[in-house]
Amino acid sequence: MLRKKLFILLGALLLTLVFSAPALAETYSFGDVRASVTIPDNFEQVLTPYNLGTKREWLEQHGMDHDALSNSFYQEGILLTAYDEEEGRTLVITALRDVDGQTYFDLNNQDEDMRKEFRVSHTNGTAYGVLGYTYTSAKWANYGKNALRFLQTEYTLRQEGELVCAGYQRRTIRNGYTITLDMQIRGRSPKQADNALLEKIMKTWEFTEVLPMPALPIKLALTSAPPSETSEATFTIKGTTARKAKVTATLFSLGNAGGQSFTDTANNSGSFAVKVTLPSQGVYSLTLTAELEGAITAQRLYSVTFKQGLLPVDLLVTPGDSLDDETILSGTSLEGAKAQLSVSGPVPYNKTVGGAKFQFKVDTHLEGTYQFVLTVSKKGMHERTFSFTGTRAYSDSERGEKIRANAKKMAYANLAKTESQGRSVWEEGYITGITQSLNEWVVTFALTKSGSAYKDICYLICQEQPTFAVDSKVKIYGTAAGTYTVLSDDGNVKSYPRIDVSIIDPAN
Repeated sequence: MLRKKLFILLGALLLTLVFSAPALAETYSFGDVRASVTIPDNFEQVLTPYNLGTKREWLEQHGMDHDALSNSFYQEGILLTAYDEEEGRTLVITALRDVDGQTYFDLNNQDEDMRKEFRVSHTNGTAYGVLGYTYTSAKWANYGKNALRFLQTEYTLRQEGELVCAGYQRRTIRNGYTITLDMQIRGRSPKQADNALLEKIMKTWEFTEVLPMPALPIKLALTSAPPSETSEATFTIKGTTARKAKVTATLFSLGNAGGQSFTDTANNSGSFAVKVTLPSQGVYSLTLTAELEGAITAQRLYSVTFKQGLLPVDLLVTPGDSLDDETILSGTSLEGAKAQLSVSGPVPYNKTVGGAKFQFKVDTHLEGTYQFVLTVSKKGMHERTFSFTGTRAYSDSERGEKIRANAKKMAYANLAKTESQGRSVWEEGYITGITQSLNEWVVTFALTKSGSAYKDICYLICQEQPTFAVDSKVKIYGTAAGTYTVLSDDGNVKSYPRIDVSIIDPAN
């Protein structure tokens, strides 16, 4: 009988362990891409094209349609989507057989010029810019012999002027696919912890098979690309390709039929320079091709806006809807241009810089909404103005950290003084009484205690009921708010220092 009871207890214990265990990391394989990755247990839900049918209840609870999502996975090349709802982040892994995949096939087997062009295309806005992506950084990292090169990037994504998300990406091209691991952050600013988690995931990425390089289009790497905006009718496209290849820039106006072509032949070192002249003001589609007999033609597409007197401005980093302690705005224009940034909000800012490159670092550590107005001007050219709006909002933990960091201890004699009002303070002492008054709680608080006698009395005003009992020793953080008057037992009115409390911690 005793042995039977022991087996029952052991079985119950094992069941408890099974059902209370946290979700474990799981490895996912991607056959077409010939790769695998391990997703850590930070993510509560992981969706793939093959498990959507088993996730219908969860999809409905989150307002997602199974058929629409399945189609989205197919159209966008989504291999996996993992949700960390508590931290407001989503990992999306995609693999696309796109133009870049056909052009490079494997970045590890391309030369330095081609890899540099791929990297620079992210920070100069030509890569994914039409989709609303702005990359603030892009650098190569090597993740070992089973993964090799991935581009590390930080970005923001806007559509129709609205911030969709921001985050970090790892991107490569291998086996003919453009592969992206995208850590998307919504509802807050990206943090280093998000990037660190993506790095942890990257260390598990492996290519299980690497395909041999097929015949690819000839090299076409630009050192001077077509401008997206220009006030000059003539510009030159420079770069490198195969020696003796013919490079052609073909223009099509969005307002007129027909096109014009401009050509150059690469020299013995593969360098070329195609001089392009725009016939009139307007918006043009420009196709750049490199051709060599017996080789596959390389092709690139660009959009060029030509307007006389137009001051070209290329914004590299712009404020998002969600701001951090510091906000950067940077870009490029022409030599001799002046850029002025005015910011209204909790921390006003106004600065003017000159030169072809500009960068502003704005203090946005205080909570609130900030209005950014950037004006770029140059004598004899049309002034350009750009506006942005962003909000600095603290998370509960961040707000607590800032309150604790900014608070200063104040002598009891100074707490009630007029010049002390509004200052952030911290004090350590004892709770001697708690009462509710309308929608707030009034706490009697003593800074010192001698035996059973309390001295240096203050009154704390709390918006929530304190969780500490009377006689508890605590450390409080708040704002000095003048005096609090009470009627004493002998009928006299007495005044004490008042502190509007934000945080109550246990005393050390």
